[in-house]
Amino acid sequence: MQQAHIPLSDIAVVEDDEDIRINVCRFLEKSGMRSWGVESAEDFYVRLLTERADLVVVDLGLPGEDGLSLVRRLAGQGVPVVVLTARGDLESRIAGLDAGALQYFVKPTDMHELVAGIRSQLRRTEVRQPAPDGIATPWRLDAAGAQLIAPNLRAVGLTTRELELISHLIAAQGALVTKQALVDAMGAGDLEGGFHRIESQLTRLRRKVQEGTGMALPVRAVFGKGLVFVP
Repeated sequence: MQQAHIPLSDIAVVEDDEDIRINVCRFLEKSGMRSWGVESAEDFYVRLLTERADLVVVDLGLPGEDGLSLVRRLAGQGVPVVVLTARGDLESRIAGLDAGALQYFVKPTDMHELVAGIRSQLRRTEVRQPAPDGIATPWRLDAAGAQLIAPNLRAVGLTTRELELISHLIAAQGALVTKQALVDAMGAGDLEGGFHRIESQLTRLRRKVQEGTGMALPVRAVFGKGLVFVP
């Protein structure tokens, strides 16, 4: 049976076991989705500079930054996350769902069930409305009116500092803006303390944009490096 009402979606698979990662990506492709895979959270952040992810499948037992931390970070940014892990105990399930995972699958899982779960979450979280003639409408910044306008044409008002931050990120045209560059541009003081204040400001802005437009602010944090605006 073919799925209905779901546009072609990009699914990222963060899994350190190469065989599992390849098999999941292949099955997603056969099921009519685009997919790409990486072995760690750090590799995921780098790939996000050039790739898109409508939903992320995360293994909890990752090298480097652990999967639970990645789930929490993505959920905080409004990105749908599904866990696929060997950890089937109740404590791990609760931790994964509390971190923000929308569904929790234990390996080995039936691939048809995984795909059905992904489709279900895509239906629930799809908020983008197609523009006339199928042309995608980008995020726009109205600097004069101090507004950020989402692809669904809803706008949210920005404070002076929020406007300054978003202006610097959008001006980079999809490129990474380093922590040092942001701190210097915004006169935020020393590197660590200044960037922490910027991150706190960004957290509040994410919440405001989600509530005001129904869409997640497309700013990605590249772990240890900086931020990137990916419209």
